[in-house]
Order: sequence, then C-alpha cells, then structure tokens
Amino acid sequence: MRVPLRELIAYFKVERRRTMVAILGIAIGATSLVLMDTISGAMKKKVEAELGRLGALLIMVVPGDVRAVGQRRFQFSRYTTLKLEDVEYIRQKVPFVEGGSAVKKKALSVKNRMNESHLTVTGVETDYFRLLDYRLAQGRLFVKKDIERMRKVVVIGSKIPEKFFPTGESPVGKTLNLGSTPFKVVGVLEKRGSFSDEDFDETLFIPLSTQMRVIENLDFLDGAVFQATSRDELPRAIRDIRSLLIERHGKEDFTINTYQEVQGTASKTLRLFSVLSRIVAFVAFCVGTLGILAVMSLSIYERLLEIAIKRVVGARKVDIFLQFLAESMVLSIVGSVAGVVFSIIIGLLVQLVAKWPFFIPLQTIAISIGLSAMTGIAAGVYPAIKALEFEPRKILKIFEEQ
Repeated sequence: MRVPLRELIAYFKVERRRTMVAILGIAIGATSLVLMDTISGAMKKKVEAELGRLGALLIMVVPGDVRAVGQRRFQFSRYTTLKLEDVEYIRQKVPFVEGGSAVKKKALSVKNRMNESHLTVTGVETDYFRLLDYRLAQGRLFVKKDIERMRKVVVIGSKIPEKFFPTGESPVGKTLNLGSTPFKVVGVLEKRGSFSDEDFDETLFIPLSTQMRVIENLDFLDGAVFQATSRDELPRAIRDIRSLLIERHGKEDFTINTYQEVQGTASKTLRLFSVLSRIVAFVAFCVGTLGILAVMSLSIYERLLEIAIKRVVGARKVDIFLQFLAESMVLSIVGSVAGVVFSIIIGLLVQLVAKWPFFIPLQTIAISIGLSAMTGIAAGVYPAIKALEFEPRKILKIFEEQ
C-alpha cells in the first residue's frame, strides 16, 4: 500500500479548488487567533515598557474626580486639598508602600537663544525617576540637596535637545529659561516613547520644591505616585491610602488609579478585539470543518475503486479508516500552519512599522495547531466510517460492468 500522504497529494492536485476551500477555512481561523494575540501581546509589552518595570505596583493619587470616557481619561473636578504633608504621611504610615513622590505640573514657555516652545514642566521628588523607570543618557538626576535648597536645575526628556540644542552639542551645563527663570540642565533622559496622550520624551523635570515655591508659589499638589511592596499587597495599600486621606480631608476628594486602571481603556480595546478574533476563529474553524468534511466525503465516492482494490489485496478496515482520518488531519494542519506563518509575518510587519517590542505568542500557536488537529479528526471521522460501508466485491463488480 502506498504512503497515504502521497495519495492525498495526488488526489488534491486534481481537486485543487476543493483543497484550497478546505484549507482556507482552517487558515483563517488560525490567522485570526495568532495574529490578534501577536498584536495584543506586543501592545501589552509596549505599555509595560512605557510605564516602567514597576508599573504594575504603581498607585497614582489625583485630587479631584478622574473618569474614563471612551479611550481617554478626563478630570471632571479639581481640588487643592492634596498637600506635601499628605504624601509624607502616607510614606510613613502605610506599611505596604515603599516609595513615593509628589507631583506638580505647569505649562510654561521654555526658551533659549535657539528656540522657544510651550511645554509641560513637572516638579518631582528624587524617587520619581526610579518609580517611573526613567534612565539617564547624560548627566545626573536630582539629589536631596537639589530639593532642600530649591535649586534651579532641570532634567530634560530625549526630544528636548533637538528643539533647543540642534547643533548636536551636549545640553548638560547649558541654560534653559522656564518662564522667566533660568535653569541649568543637569541631565538628559533616555528615550521612553509615549502613553495615551502623554509624550514622556518631551517633558522637563525640576525639583518639586523649586516648582512649588519659585515657579508657582503654591502649597497644593497635582498628584502623587506611590509604589506598593508587592502585587499581593497592592489592594491593601490602596485601601490604606484611601482611608488615611479620607481621615485627613474629611471626605473622598481624590481619585486613586492603579496601573491596570491607567491602561484600562487600552486593555478594554484589546479584550474587545480578542473576543471578536475568537468569534471569527470559531466561525472559520466551523467552516473549515465543513469544508474538510465535504472534500473527504466526495473523495470517498471518487476513490471507491482504490478502496476496493486495497481491501481485496489485504488492507484491513482499520487501515482504510486511519488513512482517511490521517488525510483529514493533514488538510487541517496544513491550513493551520499556513495561517500561523501568515499571521506571524503580518504581526512582525505591524510591530516593525509601529516600533513595538518583538512578540510571538508561542502558546497560542500551539493551541491553534492543536485545535486544527482536533478539527481534522472531527471532520474525518464520518468520511472514514463511510468508507468502510462499501463491500469491495460489489464495487469491483460495478466497475467490471462499466
């Protein structure tokens, strides 16, 4: 008996259209599963990279009411009740917090002799850069004395030198005017990218004390960021921060966001696409199953003489059964592999164009191939059983009479 795979190839060379229809349904199912997981996995890695290594442990406190509307977050009310003393009290009293920084922001005119632009200047404490995983490209970050002495020093994002120092010279040691106040550039940060509508590389950081006293002369904050001790303790840290601030303010006049909530709209979008892709995959696998079932059923009637001869020369029923079952599985797996290869190529192109981190969902690929094998078995059982119903003597007699 010849190798079943050779017989399959020989038969499907004749029936190419049927073969392509059967394979295409499985290929579409595999593509929708793997491509969506490739894209969503790369996007997730991008978000994690932008929010930093400690992103999953971060807790953001914002004075006022902040809500998600569509794919963006808006602040519907703003209060001036969050103070530096609140941040210090949380760092001292909440046992599940091991770091934090107050934050104060203001849009200012930033200029030097080369250029002028309206940018956001953010006052932070020394721990802020560690929490948000900012890394230095040149110079230094803030030290404790910068905060204590309200020094006029600034750490700039990676895009700032392009705007104000286009000649390629190092900006460290140079001067930028923030508003009407000259600041000395002491550090340049590595490239970070953007998240939501915030560009991390076009930000300027100055000591919090300088921002509050020299630039704005105000005693309230625009927010604070804290780091929980672990993922398990994150809910307890949030609960204690909320209780402490309500006790100090007399009401809940603030919003607490976690890493998951900050990336919530992106996650919801990804989940929606994931659900849709799985629906498409389910429909495609069903179509593929029916396609394979139809192709294999038709092939039985077209290969009756072949089946009869094999039975006469000694092939057992189980041999015929396994042959048709194997052929059905081969069709299904070929479709799955084609879909996986196509989805990986498209996914890598998307990652390259979008400049996302490299990601291939190996687990999803294994699941896709496993589902395809199961689909092949399900689609091949009926034709394989049907092939056993024909008596070889009757078949040969029919062909002799013809």
